[in-house]
Amino acid sequence: MNEILNKLNRAFDDKYYFLKIYNVIYDKSANMCTFTFLFPCNVPEIESEDRHNIEKFIKKDLELNCEVKIKLKKSFLDQILIMRELLFYFINYKKSLLPYIFEDNITIKNNELNVNIEIKINKDILYMIDEIELKNDLMKFLNEKFIANFEILIKENDDTISTEINAPDILPENKKRVERYKVEVLKKIVGGDIIPEPEYIKNNTKPKTSVILCGILTNIIKKTFKIKKGKKAGEDKALYTFNIDDGNKIECVYFCSKTNEKIMDSLEEGMLVLCVGDLNIGLSGNLTYYIRKMSWVSIKEDQNFEKKETEIKQFKHKTVVVPEKLYLQSQSFLFDEKILYNENVQNKNIVVFDIETTGLNPEEDEITEIGAIKIENGIITEKFVSYVKPTISIPLEVQKLTNITDDMVKNAPNINDVIFDFYKFADNCVLSGHNIIGFDFKFIKKAGENIGLNFSNKLLDTLILARSSSLRLPNYKLGTIVNALGLTLEAAHRAYNDAFATAQVLLELCKIKK
Repeated sequence: MNEILNKLNRAFDDKYYFLKIYNVIYDKSANMCTFTFLFPCNVPEIESEDRHNIEKFIKKDLELNCEVKIKLKKSFLDQILIMRELLFYFINYKKSLLPYIFEDNITIKNNELNVNIEIKINKDILYMIDEIELKNDLMKFLNEKFIANFEILIKENDDTISTEINAPDILPENKKRVERYKVEVLKKIVGGDIIPEPEYIKNNTKPKTSVILCGILTNIIKKTFKIKKGKKAGEDKALYTFNIDDGNKIECVYFCSKTNEKIMDSLEEGMLVLCVGDLNIGLSGNLTYYIRKMSWVSIKEDQNFEKKETEIKQFKHKTVVVPEKLYLQSQSFLFDEKILYNENVQNKNIVVFDIETTGLNPEEDEITEIGAIKIENGIITEKFVSYVKPTISIPLEVQKLTNITDDMVKNAPNINDVIFDFYKFADNCVLSGHNIIGFDFKFIKKAGENIGLNFSNKLLDTLILARSSSLRLPNYKLGTIVNALGLTLEAAHRAYNDAFATAQVLLELCKIKK
């Protein structure tokens, strides 16, 4: 987009320096391409002659075989309009922060071209997000919508998510009887005694305080983050995330003190635990259980539960895919001229992946192969490759396309074990691939959900990157892009080969040209 504007201004001696492209829409039925430009509110209305000049230039420069229409939209810095776009940003791009963003916490002050925005966010949540990344991302979003000089300040408010609350463990009286079952405490893990007995997870669908739940532990992940403010600023704090499952799953978070880290590290998947905590909307955007106390328990045997109501589902994982370290000869060495990448790659950990499947429908079809490449700050470091044994036969037309047969996958591990290993491989990474938003990620997300894993990684689709780049191609298939960039793709439609080629495409598209 910027290249079009640069050419336009070179052709007309910077006469249209103030213009910004808002969007481009192609109407196939009318064979018309509409370019909408923004211009500042302090610039006079643009003459029809100028409009005609711009239309003529764009049609000639882009060699468009269709009608070109130019729309010019004045960039009004109305506070209500800016607020609406801010809320749109959080609703669509930062759902995990949405529960902590309110209009009352956003202040907008503006004059003709300067806009100062102050956003107050819960201080406990500020510990867990990258403020600079959020500000830059938000600035980029607003600059696409308005012509203005934006200053964004992110501050903490006084609200807290309490990690240690000395509240009674008895639920408030409720006119409706709470359905519970009996358990026997084997050992306290963290916190004091827990009474009364647990409720069923399925009966808790809204935020609520001091809730007692019980379930099997799955997907235990330990994370650390630095405390940013207060007396303990700079210190590391441990955070454990996991699921508990009593036939229905719920995401859990436990902010751990240093004295409890050792016992939390000893927890194993498959343990049955009883917990006290608060239900609230978490960073994932889902209802999350913030735990204060936890005990190891067993279900009392003298109860006659209906199996469908009380059966605890377990997923016992075994490692089946071990990532392989990878360092390519073509990558820069210490004394080579360092390659610089843009913000999509620089200082990021990225997993570029591709899958092969039995068909196109994630609700019915299954994964037969996963291939992935890990990129750390622009350097390819690891690969992850595995066949997957589906529960259905691979259709003949798919076998011909992928060259993967039923015999090749008959002794492969099942998807539950492979997806668990892939989840660990991709932890804290951006997930990237070619058309992953439209296809691959749907399969990965579905496979993860089947065993209680939530792939909440940021996504970076090379199809979108290529279409918004300076490449002008008849189509944007992976093979076409690879050829246009002078790269190679061997044995297309095999997961690892496609993932490797896509990783090279990503690095090439994000390379900063000198």
